[in-house]
Amino acid sequence: MEQDNQPTTLLQRVKNGWTEFRRTNVRAQTHYAIFRTTQHLKNKDGLVKQYQQRFVASWETWLGIGAGITGLLMLLNPDGLWRWQFLLVLFSVLLAPLFADLFKSLKRVFTEYPGKQLIGQVITLEQPVVDGSSSIRLDNLEWQLAGTDCPAGTQARIVAINDKTLYITPLGPAT
Repeated sequence: MEQDNQPTTLLQRVKNGWTEFRRTNVRAQTHYAIFRTTQHLKNKDGLVKQYQQRFVASWETWLGIGAGITGLLMLLNPDGLWRWQFLLVLFSVLLAPLFADLFKSLKRVFTEYPGKQLIGQVITLEQPVVDGSSSIRLDNLEWQLAGTDCPAGTQARIVAINDKTLYITPLGPAT
């Protein structure tokens, strides 16, 4: 008991750490991690399969992009890159689909927002719009409504969205 409370030297701590490391089955854990990762990659929806399908579907495009990038680099530095031209084209061709996917996912993040699918839909108001505002529940979300005053039961079209506010216009004459 007293021995546990005594300060240990760096060498003793390293030896204790090494014995603890040897007790665990690191090799089996590593094999399992590799197996799990490869099974995930072999999955039909895995990243490798998606890359392969995308690359094979439009390899001409990726070859053109790779040659264009290499040509641009050769134009900027004609003396230094001529030896690496083939490798640059190959590297650019292989990475172009990944960069295109990255660009597409970033574009999706900035262009898609909650409620975008609601624009253009016709809804029936459950509550009257008074002083230009009301609320409604759509797709299990509570939305604020903004628009012309109209009674409950009026048909209205969603024309725009801003945060949690849907802008509407009544289809019939507002009373």
